[in-house]
Parts: sequence; C-alpha cells; structure tokens
Amino acid sequence: MKSGFCTQSKFHPLLLEAIELIKNRINALPDVKSLAFDPKSSEIYRNLKKEEFFIINEFYKAKGFRKIHLEVAKLGSPFQILHCVFFPDPCFDLPIFGADLVFSSNNISAAIVDLSPVWKYIPQSMSSQMASLHIPKFKDPRMLPDWGYIFSPYVCFIRPVDSYEEKSFLTLIDKYLSILLSLVVVVRRDEINSSDTISRFEYQKQYCSNQKKNDKTRVILSKFFGSSWTDQYIEEILFSC
Repeated sequence: MKSGFCTQSKFHPLLLEAIELIKNRINALPDVKSLAFDPKSSEIYRNLKKEEFFIINEFYKAKGFRKIHLEVAKLGSPFQILHCVFFPDPCFDLPIFGADLVFSSNNISAAIVDLSPVWKYIPQSMSSQMASLHIPKFKDPRMLPDWGYIFSPYVCFIRPVDSYEEKSFLTLIDKYLSILLSLVVVVRRDEINSSDTISRFEYQKQYCSNQKKNDKTRVILSKFFGSSWTDQYIEEILFSC
C-alpha cells in the first residue's frame, strides 16, 4: 500500500476534500514543518477476517502550535474517520482547533468542529469574528457529551442529512480555520513562565483529559486494535499533553 493520504480509492470523496482543505490551511501557517514521530505511529495496519484496517497520521508544528495532528482511519467496510486537532503552544493565546468526521456506511454519521478556549475567556478578536460568522441551521444537531463543557459556545456538532449539509459543514471547517489563521498572524508570544502561559497550559491539560473520556473512540479502536494498544494510542498520540 502507498503511504500517506495518497490511497485515494480507499477513502470517501468528501473525506478527501476535507483532507485537502485542512492541508491547505496547515501549509499556510508561518514556519510550518513536519513534526518527528515514531514511524510506527505514522502508518498502522491490521488485517482481520480479510478486511483491512488502517490509521494514517501526519504531525506538524508551526508558529503558535506545539502539535498539529491529522489522522485518517479506515476500519473495515463501514467506518472511515477524519480527526484533526491543532494544539497551541501555551505561550500563545490561541484556541484549540478540532474537527472530526465519522463516515458510516458511506454517509457522515457525526461531524464536529470547534475553536475551543484555553483560558477563562475567549479572546475578543476571536469572539467578534465568530459572532459575525454565518453558521447554517443544520437539521439534525447532536448533543454534546457530559464532558463537552471544554468546547466553546460556537461548537458545531451535527449529523448532516444530505449532500448539501455535508458540503456546508466542510465550508464551515474552512471558515473556522480561516479565523484561526487570522489570529496566528497577530498573536504575540508570552514568556514560558508567565501566569497566562501556565493558565493556558492547565486549560489545555483539562481539554486533553476530557477528550480521553470519549468512550466511543475507545470502544471503536479497542474493537479493532485491542484495549491496551488503544489506551497507549489515546495517551501518546491523540491527546498527549
């Protein structure tokens, strides 16, 4: 199998479109470069009962971000997943960008995007842009889990009901990333031992801790890769802090 995200015939066209728009935004970041990780974490493959299971990860760092993680997974016939998180360097007053798309039986069963706060308030420059952003009235909004208080008031969590809503959601992902990039341009670096930096670090730790409570992620991965592998993957790859 070819490496990276070039196995195009294996992915849903909409997932490929989402990858492309996210990669374009990553490449537009100042000082972006690949982040070195264990090659065993970059491409993970299993075969079970003649079905193929694989996870492909890419990692980057850039001005303002300690880690950018882009993951795609194909877990047998029914499931395809895109997962992306931009983890800010706590020295910078930037939100956490997160987006997930879950494809089940060729349709998107869940879609979420947010710019999550890492401080007790949302920066004014971000809130003014988010308030003026047009968010479509999706027909099937989904409820956040109990630990979802880590998300912002602008989080969008839905099940798209048709191709129009699917495309609209991809457009929304790109708009959230556009706002994030506009913040990166003007943000200044705080000292590593400043009270603001330490507070943002604590908020980011809480974000990672709450994300680890996502039982759906744990159940799906455990089914295909085993519970001990899944625990390590969540701790060291998905939400390391």
